[in-house]
Amino acid sequence: MVNFTLNVAVLALVASVAAAPATADASSTTFSFARWVEDIIANPDTALSPAEAIVAANATEVVSTAGGLQKRANCQPTFPDAPAPDAAACLNDLARKGANGQHCAMGTRVFEIEMCRIGGAQIVASRGGLAAQSVNCQDVARTGGLIFDSCFRADNTVKGSEICITNRLMQINISGV
Repeated sequence: MVNFTLNVAVLALVASVAAAPATADASSTTFSFARWVEDIIANPDTALSPAEAIVAANATEVVSTAGGLQKRANCQPTFPDAPAPDAAACLNDLARKGANGQHCAMGTRVFEIEMCRIGGAQIVASRGGLAAQSVNCQDVARTGGLIFDSCFRADNTVKGSEICITNRLMQINISGV
């Protein structure tokens, strides 16, 4: 009898979960800055503007696109806060520059270089090795999107760092100026 009651309870739970309404449009409840950067790269004419991306992020839940066991960006508590609209404008600028094949490069004698500065935000690349480093500016924007997905805050600020997705010798940092 106990076994029968337990099975009925499990079936009732399964039925209630199966009957729960599914979200009609998952994109209306989540937003990803990394996906937004990919949208800019794929079709800059139809992608959201930086201001629209910030509005979308504030209206929905920002979700990390990292998934699985990948590490999240380091949100760097010692960095100054960057206004998210200005940092998003930097991501937009870098993604569009990369579409023309422009590279974001660091010379052999430079260990840190500003890739973009707009308003109160800057995106800086730093490197640990001695060799010059270069990546398509789109990859800097992609990495910045990952930082946003992990470190965007409710007060419309962002700050953090992540190793560049295509060049493990460069670190991308978003901070205030």
